[in-house]
Amino acid sequence: MTYIKSAMEIALEKTNDIKSDRAALAAAAEKEEGKKLASAFFRDPGMDLAGMLKSLPKEKMAAVKEGFAQIILANLTLPRDEADVQKLDPLARALDILTGGKAQIKVFKSQLEKFFKQWLEEKKNLGEALRQQLGPMLKQKEAQISQQLGRPVRLDPRTDPDYLNAYNKNMGHLETRYAGILAQAKEDIAAMLG
Repeated sequence: MTYIKSAMEIALEKTNDIKSDRAALAAAAEKEEGKKLASAFFRDPGMDLAGMLKSLPKEKMAAVKEGFAQIILANLTLPRDEADVQKLDPLARALDILTGGKAQIKVFKSQLEKFFKQWLEEKKNLGEALRQQLGPMLKQKEAQISQQLGRPVRLDPRTDPDYLNAYNKNMGHLETRYAGILAQAKEDIAAMLG
């Protein structure tokens, strides 16, 4: 009679050669701890981040900071509105604490605020410029549709395919340009933390 191996025995044979790297597992856990700390800080920016970091063992600090930095960089995106620009305050505070109070953090925050406000202004100006540029075409379409239906019709530029195509094309170019600058800013932040 032949012996049939169980699925567990087969799995154990296949993983027999795999050895765990305790240092890599510990570093991953410490990075995760840094990510959790960052999430907690951004939920409650008033917490004592400096105190929490000081309480960590020195050998854990680098990996925790790396995990924290990953959250900072992942959440640093082009703002949708003015309220998103205000999110730079806790970010700058966290960077100040993580870098040990480097003077360049205040300058960097100021530059990012100006950059974000410029982005919002250009985004707004793009919409207004397209409405002015394509306004006569929309009026003509309104007149044609009104004539066909026998009653006045008002078209919303945001629902017109020609307007949407022009807006998306121009907004794509604008986003690409600003995203490149933001990517450089993220590299600068990573260098400050590194």
